[in-house]
Amino acid sequence: MRVLFVGDVFGDPGLRAVAMHLPDLRPHYDLVIVNGENAHHGKGLSRPAYKKLREAGADLITLGNHAWDHKDIYDLIQTEPIIRALNYPPGTPGKGYWVLEAQGERLLVMQVMGQVDMGLNLYDPFRTTEALLAEVPHDYALLEVHAEATSEKYALGHYLGGKVSALLGTHTHVQTADAGFLANGTAVQCDVGMTGPIHSIIGGEIESFLGRFITQRPTPFKAASGRAMFCATELVLEGGRCVQIRPMRWDEPE
Repeated sequence: MRVLFVGDVFGDPGLRAVAMHLPDLRPHYDLVIVNGENAHHGKGLSRPAYKKLREAGADLITLGNHAWDHKDIYDLIQTEPIIRALNYPPGTPGKGYWVLEAQGERLLVMQVMGQVDMGLNLYDPFRTTEALLAEVPHDYALLEVHAEATSEKYALGHYLGGKVSALLGTHTHVQTADAGFLANGTAVQCDVGMTGPIHSIIGGEIESFLGRFITQRPTPFKAASGRAMFCATELVLEGGRCVQIRPMRWDEPE
């Protein structure tokens, strides 16, 4: 089973990059998963943005800490293949996992949000993930960890003791160079990276984001425009485990 995971799609540049690259890549993969929590101008997932991601070839859309920033998500998450963090409290709209099927095998896709420096007070991602793995039948398991701390992502990978085929991080918008395997066999990468504007501060307009650091005061949020990059990670799943992990990045020409 070949799986492509596309990193945080940010605003119009990110949607453009997906439209440019994903249709050509799609025939090479059994399943495509896309993080779309920043697809609507950098905050949230709107219905038009969701439609563009699906038309480009996404089988499943994941969210994150901006899950609830656009009103459309409250309807979308009830009927469409979209997941939010698993470790939200009971009663939260939607679900935190999805089972995809390809070549007669089942891939359990889960997302949790970290607890370190995320500004949220969600349930324990360690035990929440462990409980779901025991509950839902699957052949392979992919855990997306939407979190700030690299240490928390690696800790989850070690804690789960090889029960997940792969652990991919999102949220920081910076592609990391650590793709590889833990001793327990789990494939890991701390952050898949961002699919969005190259000349930006993690997707935001440089001038507006700089103001936050220079003045130490809130400044209006504005998504950056211009050339885009496309960041994704390829997973090859075989014989009950991940046997290959390969990050990729393309930059839009000048």
